[in-house]
Amino acid sequence: MIKIVCVGKLNQKYLNEGILYYQKQIPLKTEIIEVSDESTVQGMSIEGERILSKIKDSDYVILLAIEGKMETSESFAKIIDEITTYQKGDIVFIIGGSYGVHQEVYERANKKLSFSKMTFPHQVMRLMLMEQIYRAMMILKNHPYHK
Repeated sequence: MIKIVCVGKLNQKYLNEGILYYQKQIPLKTEIIEVSDESTVQGMSIEGERILSKIKDSDYVILLAIEGKMETSESFAKIIDEITTYQKGDIVFIIGGSYGVHQEVYERANKKLSFSKMTFPHQVMRLMLMEQIYRAMMILKNHPYHK
């Protein structure tokens, strides 16, 4: 199973439609879990507690972070394949809020993944991540979608 833990609510209909489209296409069960956001940087510890409460010890956690490693779509597919083959728990992606994530969440992550050195709205990142998960699945199936 793949879980995507996100800080904040999704409030744009067009993004939600795109996310649902890819979510239905992904062959693994994929769940989006929203945790409420805080209005100040001091609230990151509260957000962090909320995020960590959604993660089991056996889960493999991938944090989306600007400081993370950038991957190609092919190498991302290989990472997902290795995790689903050799790990016991679920894959949990974390998309932080506007202030980032608390240090405890950062330290819990097994891997830090960067999509770019740019900053994206967390709502847009949900759609981008879902598309890349779908693309990874298609790469693993040798499906022509990736080309």
